[in-house]
Amino acid sequence: MAKLGEGDERWIVRERDDGRNVNNWHWSETNLTEWAREKLEARLQGIVLREDARGVCKILSLDTMKGDVSVQSRKQKRFPLYELELTINWEGQLWDANGAVVAEAKGKIKVPDLSEETFDDLEMTVICDDEKDVKRPLKELVRIDGGKAVRAACSDFVKELKEHVMGGVQAPQPKAAPRDRFNSGYVASSAETSKTGSVKVTYQYSAPPPVIYDTLLDTQRIRGLTASDASMSSEVGGKISMFSGAVQGENEALQPFDGDKAVITWKWRFSTWQPNQWSKVIITMHKQDDGSTKLVLDQAGVPEDECERTEKGWRNMLFEPMNSMLGGRVIGA
Repeated sequence: MAKLGEGDERWIVRERDDGRNVNNWHWSETNLTEWAREKLEARLQGIVLREDARGVCKILSLDTMKGDVSVQSRKQKRFPLYELELTINWEGQLWDANGAVVAEAKGKIKVPDLSEETFDDLEMTVICDDEKDVKRPLKELVRIDGGKAVRAACSDFVKELKEHVMGGVQAPQPKAAPRDRFNSGYVASSAETSKTGSVKVTYQYSAPPPVIYDTLLDTQRIRGLTASDASMSSEVGGKISMFSGAVQGENEALQPFDGDKAVITWKWRFSTWQPNQWSKVIITMHKQDDGSTKLVLDQAGVPEDECERTEKGWRNMLFEPMNSMLGGRVIGA
């Protein structure tokens, strides 16, 4: 980030002794993991799936929650990020005509991925502590009715999260139709890739070069921009992954902002390319007179048939979302 006295005046909090981030104008991130845990515990507590003359079956509680929930803010825009793995307790009994217990079971419901991409179509696994035939009706009840209940609880949680992030000022936006994967339709593993070409993209951003540089190397920011899983590194030789593993790479060279420019060099490939085929990406962030950034991406070694799609991917899936978050515009190739 720009230091006091440096960079674009619009990016610096001035004339405040406390340095307060007024109206969330500057980049900030708030951890909501514990808030999310409390909300999920409340929504998954004591859900009755059956209670009649045949027996009783309930979702008892949230057992474990792994992952993180946060909200990122910039220029009064807020972006919730969440990626969770849940384990939920259940138990049930089956009774005979006289009310005597003929089967008793308990187990877990595992939700491996609760995220923006999956919340309305959750995958889950039901586990019974004992897989005896007499207990299978309870497990099946949990699989069908319990699955519906968990999906509804998680959907309500996501709605509450978005309402909380917006502070009640604005209703949460409908979930956008799924975008094409960044590498959708790209080179199949068996394709010939002997001919290569190059890609060049140029963008103008209001933010100064250090902000763009930090953003492109920050895992949470890339997750927020791409609405998918990512793993970035700020170390030379560090591995990178974007779009849930569709893009793989490595930091070949990193030049932080030196007063004139910042440069990131990646060894870069789609996971669907030939195993040993890599391209080279050089992203140069030039400081402009007004403190803004001219970003120039040069990519060499792209399979010839993929150049157009790769260029569109950079623009539509990364640089345009950065435009929405940080302010900017495309200025040509």
